[in-house]
Amino acid sequence: MVSRRDFLKLTAGSSLALANAGCRGLLASTQGSKSQHFEVAFSETINHIIFTMQENRSFDHYFGRMPAYRQERGIPGEVDGLPANASNPSHDDPGVLVSAHKLETQCHEYLSPSWNDAHRSWNRNDPDSATGKLDGFVYSAAETSRNQVRPPHFDFEGKRAMGYYDWNDLPYYYAMASQFAMSDRHFSSVMTSTVPNRMYLMAGSSFGRVHPGFPESRQVAADTIFDLCQKAGISWRIYVKGDFTYYSWFQGYNRHKDDGHIVPAEQFFPDAASGKLPQVAMIESGPETGLDEHPTHNIGDGARFTARFFNALMNSPVWAESMMILTYDEAGGFYDHVPPPNAPKPDAIEPILMSGSAGNDVAGAFDRYGFRVPLVIASPWVKPNYVSHQVTDHTSILKLIEARFGLPSLTKRDAAAHAFADMFDFSRPALLTPPALPVQEVGGVCDWTLAA
Repeated sequence: MVSRRDFLKLTAGSSLALANAGCRGLLASTQGSKSQHFEVAFSETINHIIFTMQENRSFDHYFGRMPAYRQERGIPGEVDGLPANASNPSHDDPGVLVSAHKLETQCHEYLSPSWNDAHRSWNRNDPDSATGKLDGFVYSAAETSRNQVRPPHFDFEGKRAMGYYDWNDLPYYYAMASQFAMSDRHFSSVMTSTVPNRMYLMAGSSFGRVHPGFPESRQVAADTIFDLCQKAGISWRIYVKGDFTYYSWFQGYNRHKDDGHIVPAEQFFPDAASGKLPQVAMIESGPETGLDEHPTHNIGDGARFTARFFNALMNSPVWAESMMILTYDEAGGFYDHVPPPNAPKPDAIEPILMSGSAGNDVAGAFDRYGFRVPLVIASPWVKPNYVSHQVTDHTSILKLIEARFGLPSLTKRDAAAHAFADMFDFSRPALLTPPALPVQEVGGVCDWTLAA
């Protein structure tokens, strides 16, 4: 029998292909568990999984106004967005509240998502507590401005931590998240900064690291999802803007840095246009390019960069058998009102914490997720307008790839992860013709003083 994927290639979404898909989906649904049904349908349908991770944005900060956006446009789906009374105690007087507010600039000074600052945001006065009061975001942002050695600094009150953007700033993201499938319960993997979270994205653990480069910057010997793909004969590529990939934190990078697996980001476009995308791909915007949506960079520039890749996939000959994920490494020190839940420990390695002259880290373990971050999946096979409320983290992307290609788990965290199964409907491809999405403008006001 012709597979669902091959049938779609031949019929380009004809009614006969839809009927075939429906029959096979019905057949699969009678066999085994829901998980088995998902994996069978998934393996017959999706042949290209692409994911990209941008920088330092919480869910409330980016998508907190999503309920209003959807309501105004009659788009179904309940989203747990920014509460109307969202606030945080001020730095100097806890009795004075700093309310959530619309930011007037598309870039601003740094906020710290480090281990200590994130735990202080979790609970200002008791950062190693099991109770998340979420009352220290403003305090941590103010401390960063007051103590940060990298100038310039303007927001000594930490008000930017309560700032948010909306669809006027991010029209492409709001539209894509509303037309395809999004989650309001996707959490970063660990309550700290970029490097540990990106290690979770690729390998299911940070192997004790909670700080970049501490205790040392040497590469980790552990397998990543790319190493699993290589061993199983699954094609893969990392498309990199600039000259740095986070895969270089792993020893596998040394084997593949010059063999065609790590290529310039612009190579994605001819690969997509020719239908030659690999089965697994990661896109990196690069930390030194100004395109990663980091707080010090213009969000419009970064969003427009990302939109190019989604648009290229949607217009490619392999769209019918593809999916692409957008998420963010961590919340970046921005407010979010949902306390991160408990998480399975990935392994027996405890956090490597600083003490003594190097500083004193808050006690903790790898048994809790970090704060919520945006996550969007674009594919013909997602449920249109869908909002997932299932708890996921970055290792869910690993679980998805493992489920599709029959790969083993990397750690206990990805083994236990939810693989976004609720976001798909493999009985029919509802979005074979991609929806029209707005142009994401670049530039915009970029004045750090406006966030103070």
